[in-house]
Amino acid sequence: MITSPEEIEARVDALAHEHEGEEFVAAVRRLADELGPEGQPLLQQILLERAADEEDFQKAVRRRFAEKGWIRRTYARLESSWRDDRADAIAAALEAGPERDAELQAETERLRSDRGRGALVLDELSRHSNVDVRLWVPRAAREILDDGAERLLLGMTRDKDPDVRDAAVEELLALGPDSARTVIPDLRRRLHSRDTYEPVFAMWALAELKDRRSLPAIRRIADASRLEHPFHARSAEIVCMALEERRDEIKAGLKAEDGQEIEWFAAAARIEGSEETLAALEDCARNGFREHARRACRSELRKLEPAE
Repeated sequence: MITSPEEIEARVDALAHEHEGEEFVAAVRRLADELGPEGQPLLQQILLERAADEEDFQKAVRRRFAEKGWIRRTYARLESSWRDDRADAIAAALEAGPERDAELQAETERLRSDRGRGALVLDELSRHSNVDVRLWVPRAAREILDDGAERLLLGMTRDKDPDVRDAAVEELLALGPDSARTVIPDLRRRLHSRDTYEPVFAMWALAELKDRRSLPAIRRIADASRLEHPFHARSAEIVCMALEERRDEIKAGLKAEDGQEIEWFAAAARIEGSEETLAALEDCARNGFREHARRACRSELRKLEPAE
């Protein structure tokens, strides 16, 4: 019998990932019957919270389109007669591949010099039919627009392609936790994906956001005895170490320098962030036996450096 709010939350997230529309409603009704009168008030509260989360997300995305002239107010004023063909040029360069990298770089610099123009072009490219074009947009948007990319990136977290969704979340995290918190409910649902990599990406993004409410769902992945992708369980266990502040285990993982796990342990040390764990991370970066381990730890330490 499910008794805790965290367990019910995880069940609701799993149902939301597996079902839509009337199928989701029917699945929730079955869950309500399973919980009985004692658990149903908790379920109702969680469903109301999920509805509010979704409304917050939709409001944030709608503001991108509903605020007339938001780009003009955020950046430079654009002439009403101005017509842009830069989106087509960038898309063509991306589709052509490496031989047109120089052209792509030149176009990017033009957008960087005129962020109002850049916002319009990137918005158009974010809806391009070619996934490789859309995949280029998140990092370019953050680098060109900085905080002004937040709304564009939020919209791209619902892209139909999982790699594009992940790229958008990564850039939101790079902008800062406040920019990414709106997508926490989506990330919790992705923990239940059958995709090879999506649950692992989701659990690490939730760890970056210090979302301890996702721990029961991540713990279930860590404890599962039969998984289609066994590495999910080990990754989930190390994420739990970070969220549960299990410092001794993280330090032991850094010292072991396991070639397959050192990157996870280095990330866990940075996310956990205590003085003793960061000291262990720095020691591994300087004195680790294997170059791969030193490189992984240095990479995580660079993420702690102030942005220029």
